[in-house]
Amino acid sequence: MSEREVAFEKARALGDEDKADEALSVLSSYTTDPEVTLSLSEMEVLNTIITEKLTSCSFEDKKEACNVCIGVLENFKPVKDSQWLILYTESIYETFSRMSRCARDEERQLVWNRLKEIMYELTLASKKAWKEKNDPERLSIYVSFAKLCKSYLDVADQESFQICDNTAKEAKLAGKGTLDDDQWREANQSIEQIRKIISDALHERELLDDSE
Repeated sequence: MSEREVAFEKARALGDEDKADEALSVLSSYTTDPEVTLSLSEMEVLNTIITEKLTSCSFEDKKEACNVCIGVLENFKPVKDSQWLILYTESIYETFSRMSRCARDEERQLVWNRLKEIMYELTLASKKAWKEKNDPERLSIYVSFAKLCKSYLDVADQESFQICDNTAKEAKLAGKGTLDDDQWREANQSIEQIRKIISDALHERELLDDSE
């Protein structure tokens, strides 16, 4: 095994032992260098460790844990592989959704700006990983994006809301295409979910603006 393989195996074992901080420390040379690209199996390890880091800390330490995970996640340029992107999206959603409950006032805008940069790269990669606009896996990326827009509705930009809504409309317009019945059903559920989340978020933001 290479030094890199040994490091990820050790990190996996530490993660299984609920030692997320030690696991991240072992992987630091691979998670702090923007030039490093993680394989699918390596992303699986990192995804597990991030989940452990976020779920094992106390409420008082939640913000710090989120900041650590954000620092790791924003170092990666998304790989144009569907399963890799799904795992990456899971980690992004888990991290930033928790951060939305910790961040306050002007800090929320800074967090949102970091999230938007990550999602910009992620959505670009998703267009290359999934060629069909109605692909249910591709749409799942935008379900997460829409949920995060709603979580940060007080600071999220209009363009991000529009990206999610337009993606849902384009998928609906594409129709069933080559999808089988189950895939089309799943795609339709995601389409409706995205549109509802965005609609609800914009309505809530109007109420928020009116109250100020």
